[in-house]
Amino acid sequence: MGQTHLNRTQTINLGSYYTPKFIVNIAYDMLEKYVNLSDFKLLDSSCGYGDFFIKDLDYIGADIDEGALKKVSSKARIFQTNSLLNLSREKFALSQNDKLVIIGNPPYNDKELYAVDKNLMHRDLGISFMRSYEVLKPEFICVLHPLSYLIKRTNFASLAKFKDNYRLIDGVVISSEIFTPASSTFFPILEILKSIIYKSPS
Repeated sequence: MGQTHLNRTQTINLGSYYTPKFIVNIAYDMLEKYVNLSDFKLLDSSCGYGDFFIKDLDYIGADIDEGALKKVSSKARIFQTNSLLNLSREKFALSQNDKLVIIGNPPYNDKELYAVDKNLMHRDLGISFMRSYEVLKPEFICVLHPLSYLIKRTNFASLAKFKDNYRLIDGVVISSEIFTPASSTFFPILEILKSIIYKSPS
């Protein structure tokens, strides 16, 4: 279901491009090859309408957009919050022992609309979200982001802690045309599955 409560300008400014079901299904196909999801809590920290909440699993959804959260399935525990401010597991009622998967399609744009923790701050909101995942220490991350985060040197360098602690284990490249068919230009988006690399103390 595409989003219906924001106008075109709001959609662009917020980076609120909702995820078609076939892409959600690809995410689950990737995840379920590597992990038994019933053993995990699944967090979408920019969940919009909760498009990723399609199974009988332990879901947590968060979004800054109260209007979007009104459309989220009752299957998820919901937090109306800025997920990039005062970030901690406790913010989402997670303990340090909870096994966590982060799933979703975070916004990515260069608008500075909301306050962001200093360690997460970046001119690209999507990179701020990627940095936030490392802080939450999930075992697996399955999200969409521009391919340029991995192949553009400055973007990759901006994800220093993230890239030091996670490795890419699966992925699918799709076109941004899926989200903005009327645009005059498109770019590649990577639906990625990353898992944590636990480092032994040195």
